[in-house]
Amino acid sequence: MTDLGRGYGSQPWNTGDPLYGDMPQQGGHPGGYGQQPSQGGYGQGQQQGWPADPYGGQQGGWQQPQYPQQQYPGQYPQQQQQPQQQQPYPGQQPPQPRRPQPQPRPQQPQPPQDEFDWQAEADALNRPAAEPDAEEEWSGEEEYDEEHGGSFFGEQDDSRGAERRRKQQGKKSGRRNGGACLIMSLVLLGVGGAGVWYGYGFYQDHFGPPPDYVGAGSGSVQVDIPAGSTGTQMGAALKKAGVVKSVDAFVKAYNGNGKAQTIQAGFFTMRQQMSAAEAVKYLIEAAGGDVLMVPEGRRASEIYAMIDAKLKLDQGTTARTAKAEVGKLGLPVWAHGNPEGFLFPARYSVGKGMKPFTVLKQMVARANDEFAKFGCAQGYRKNGLKSPYELLTVASLVQAEGLNSDDFGKISRVVYNRLKPSNTETNGYLEFDSTYNYARGNRTLHVSANAMRQYRSDINTYYTKGLPSQPISNPGEEALKAALDPTPGPWYYFVSVTPTDTRFAATFAEHQKNEQAFEEELKKSGGNG
Repeated sequence: MTDLGRGYGSQPWNTGDPLYGDMPQQGGHPGGYGQQPSQGGYGQGQQQGWPADPYGGQQGGWQQPQYPQQQYPGQYPQQQQQPQQQQPYPGQQPPQPRRPQPQPRPQQPQPPQDEFDWQAEADALNRPAAEPDAEEEWSGEEEYDEEHGGSFFGEQDDSRGAERRRKQQGKKSGRRNGGACLIMSLVLLGVGGAGVWYGYGFYQDHFGPPPDYVGAGSGSVQVDIPAGSTGTQMGAALKKAGVVKSVDAFVKAYNGNGKAQTIQAGFFTMRQQMSAAEAVKYLIEAAGGDVLMVPEGRRASEIYAMIDAKLKLDQGTTARTAKAEVGKLGLPVWAHGNPEGFLFPARYSVGKGMKPFTVLKQMVARANDEFAKFGCAQGYRKNGLKSPYELLTVASLVQAEGLNSDDFGKISRVVYNRLKPSNTETNGYLEFDSTYNYARGNRTLHVSANAMRQYRSDINTYYTKGLPSQPISNPGEEALKAALDPTPGPWYYFVSVTPTDTRFAATFAEHQKNEQAFEEELKKSGGNG
């Protein structure tokens, strides 16, 4: 059926339809006029030869609607009474309200603009009043979007049965917008994630643990822990040397370790980028407990004193033992009977009642193992040295001069460049302050170069050309590696402006600029040249 209530053929509507008579009847005029005379209906007169509307009276016991007669241009319609609203037959459903649609009709002249349109008024009166839709209770949900089908992703069932079921269930005629809910969920999730991230950052900045490294670290650097240092002062020295990541992390680990108060003052060769807990542990073990920690770069005389303190012996006991028992310590032939350089820096177990000789023998045995591992017995040749002892001496110079293991390779290159016979910058002199200090038995002594050249000693490289006569410290693994494989470069000079800033130069003019920076740094720190 079409939306006007009839099919697409020529069959007329039934007599109960309000527009019955629009379709042509057989044997009559268009519109059904002239079929039979009117019977007692309204407006029975005829004009201009057109018969009256045959359905103006009552038929079958119910009232037929009255239509105005067709007019020619210039004529006025007769006044008609309003027809009574038609009544359905018993048991017959009342006609459904229909939207007015244009139908093929005989062309009729429009009434003058100033007069009443009887035809439109009759049509309006003949249509039954539509029942108002039942008002639904608002449930707070969004209204159904008819234009878009009620959903982003599904087709809407618009049948009357589905509509009735939805109304019975108290739902709107349309699905909840699943796509919009999904988008809103994603937006809320993103906003929530951003909030969590911001909150985590705020917590870390204000309440989280202080920055810290992980693990035991690598490389080596020398750190001076002054006497009477607090945990905060120790942490500051360690952070400046690159051992720990923050002072707060060290202080936290220091306060959390009950043995931290046993940490002693002195020079410590520690690894870089250590966790705060590992740094505290290292400093404790170097001073107390049943373990003796020998840091890199310590001299034999200093290690002897450490053993005496650990075993609770009179000062000088271990030094006398080393001199008396040197032939039994296990030194190689090329050591010339000198333990210096063979007291390998490491951790040693020292129990109660242990003898100094036992501790010294452990150290020499460890040094022999390390030298064999690195191939020192043959590796000295590739750098023009005469013996493994000279290689050990170079490593001891690198360890004593370098404050940062990252600089060891360059310092080693400076040594080899100055040892070359073609060297015209220093003419074969090393001129290392560490050799003068070792010869004098000092650690930190600042004197002029001319004064150091006047001190006669085969260890003082300001006085003696070439290498010193023996090692001046006990080097660790990093210094040994640097002595075996120096970093390529043209350098002849270097100066440590700060513990973490060592500057290298190929000419004396460039070196003077670096020394000036060193003097300025000394003035800032309150030192003197």
